[in-house]
Amino acid sequence: MLNKIPLLYKYLISYLILLLIPLLVIGLSVYHHYVVILKDEVTSNHQRMLEQIQGSFDLKIKEMNTIAAEIASKPELTPFQLQQDMYNAVKAKNLLTYYKSNDFIRDVLIYINGQPYLYSGTSTYTPSMLIDNIYRYESWTSQQFTEDLLELRAPRFRPSEKVESSQLTDKRVLTYLVPLPVNGTITYGSVLFIIEEQKVRNMLKGLLEYKEGNTMVFDRQGQLIVSLHDEPYFAGVDISPMVASLPLGTSTTQLNDHDYAFSKVKSSYNGWTYVTILPTDQFMQRINEIQTRALFGLIWVIVIGSVLIFVLLHVNYYPVRRFLLFTGKQWGGSFRNFNDVTQAIHQIAEEKHHMGQQITNHRSAVREQMLLTLIKGRVNHVEEFRSKAEMVEICFTKPMFFVVRFAIRDLISMERERQTELVQEIEESMIKLFEAYHVDGLEGPILNFICTADTESEQLRPNMTQLHKYIREQFDIDVTIGVGNLYLDLRELGKSFIEASTALDFRLIKGFNEVIFYSDITEHTNSEFRYPRQEIETMETLIRQGDTDTVKAMVRQILSIIETGSMPLHMVRCVCYDMINCILKAMYRLNGRLEADGKTYPDVIGLTKFDTIQDLALLIEHMCEDLCADILGSQSDSRNRGLKQAMQDYIQSNYHDSQFSVQAMADHFTISASYLKKSYKELTGQTITDEVNHCRMEQAKHLLRSTDMVLKDLIQQIGYFDVPSFIRKFKQSVKVTPGEYRKLWGNRTDIDVE
Repeated sequence: MLNKIPLLYKYLISYLILLLIPLLVIGLSVYHHYVVILKDEVTSNHQRMLEQIQGSFDLKIKEMNTIAAEIASKPELTPFQLQQDMYNAVKAKNLLTYYKSNDFIRDVLIYINGQPYLYSGTSTYTPSMLIDNIYRYESWTSQQFTEDLLELRAPRFRPSEKVESSQLTDKRVLTYLVPLPVNGTITYGSVLFIIEEQKVRNMLKGLLEYKEGNTMVFDRQGQLIVSLHDEPYFAGVDISPMVASLPLGTSTTQLNDHDYAFSKVKSSYNGWTYVTILPTDQFMQRINEIQTRALFGLIWVIVIGSVLIFVLLHVNYYPVRRFLLFTGKQWGGSFRNFNDVTQAIHQIAEEKHHMGQQITNHRSAVREQMLLTLIKGRVNHVEEFRSKAEMVEICFTKPMFFVVRFAIRDLISMERERQTELVQEIEESMIKLFEAYHVDGLEGPILNFICTADTESEQLRPNMTQLHKYIREQFDIDVTIGVGNLYLDLRELGKSFIEASTALDFRLIKGFNEVIFYSDITEHTNSEFRYPRQEIETMETLIRQGDTDTVKAMVRQILSIIETGSMPLHMVRCVCYDMINCILKAMYRLNGRLEADGKTYPDVIGLTKFDTIQDLALLIEHMCEDLCADILGSQSDSRNRGLKQAMQDYIQSNYHDSQFSVQAMADHFTISASYLKKSYKELTGQTITDEVNHCRMEQAKHLLRSTDMVLKDLIQQIGYFDVPSFIRKFKQSVKVTPGEYRKLWGNRTDIDVE
């Protein structure tokens, strides 16, 4: 489907994608970031304005508290002065004109407890005159007014309420009551501040630009003091508990199925709460407007960019169109897009690669075959072989030839990647040290190399040792290297291969992790040797005895004979299999099977899986530990059974002796009394004393049932000499007296104690 789309429109679509993706990603991310910042800014500004209102309102309350404190500090306004005569009352009136200098306060009145008048800056009133004529509160009677003044102990704000008065310009006022003295424990009067509600609303009005919003002030007890609007658009909702549950700051909640944004601050001065409420859509109106403008701007950028891309694409596409027409004429086709051109080029490249691969595979196979022929010693004409070898990049520039073989433990079981890395590292290291060629195709997991060296070969040994150390440390593996002798004749590489193989097999004696040169083992294997037959027989005897430490020492001694002797490889294998045979005999001798106490021993195949005699020695030592432990355990069980029977036989033979004692029994067995007690307890589960008492009681019951023997004679038969003591122990054991027991078993003759 995509192949049928013209190239021009493919470019157009791709360029539009290149325009849209970064523009949308960047634009939307910036847009989102900007909206978040703007939202935070609107919220923080709203919060700051609310905090300013809270600060202003707190300041007004502080001013009224200060006025109350000044009133309490003036001597002319003390209860003593005010009750002297009316002249002092007139003087007091002149001192209460605070409302003239503070437009927030409408009137200030002072009331002295127990006196009949209230004093203000304009006149003197009785409480009933003030409430009934001057300030006619809708829900505050003169009696309640007087009681509230007398009970006042702390400043208290009466919420906004309706008041009729000719002295007021507003029909709603807030009344602030402050006791005198302000912070005293005992009060003598009160100060009343009359505040018109409109003054407070003017303070709250500047925060909200929308008539749907509202600002409310709550006192410490959660009572609504004043609000910007009287008409609550959340009718039926108890606003005080809901406001108390809101967190400080800005939050959103739902009232009457509408979402509202609340901003809340709390005064640290008096604990009052200031709250604004606004419909969420109005609160976010400015942000929504900016969002809309930003989206329209992004759409305009996309439209204008798309038009510019289309125009410029037509201009730049013309050379591409000419190229497609030219290519189609050259290759005899009609190419509409680059895909057609790519397919044609790909077809040509595939044909070229196939031809090159055939040449390369042929050369690699020839090269591998020539190396195999060389290492197997099947070269007859040296010069002819050299000329052919150069054609497949086999070139010998040094005169001496030899073979090196690497035996790596667990090479086959390695992971594929690690195996490849190891072989590649060895091959590269050999090429650096010598002129070496890796030979594949031989049997077994062994790496083979044909190498050349100079006539002076003094560096051969240190180089191979250094390479061996590097490979072991780099890959943490066990590796043995076998090195054949050096020859000048290329045709003798087969002989060097056999020598390297023989040296590699010699790891059976020398162990893994060695560099073995054939020249080092030639004389060693031709001298006389001693077969350790006596040591093997001794090893078998020690296993039977369960002597683990001596068995291990004997295994190490046999290993030393092999390592330090001059034994041929086939004889070394014989020694190894004789040692294995000792283990197998001991296994079958132990209960006639290859397992004991749930432990399964290796079979003969498992015992023969070793690469060096050191590996075999470790395997045999571990096997001998388990075997000796099982043999000793079996012998220990046999001894314990014999000792238990001997102890029980002794008690059966001597329990009727009144002089029987644990010490006498210990002396009989030539052991200590404490060890005897412990051993008997471990073997039988009960103490010697319990066993003796049991035997005596059983014999007593037998005599009581079968004889008419008097009790005095009976107890002498079972090792007792005190009749009352026997009767007490018999009843404790059998739950009846000896006489009752004899009657129960049919012998009605009364027991004669004498």
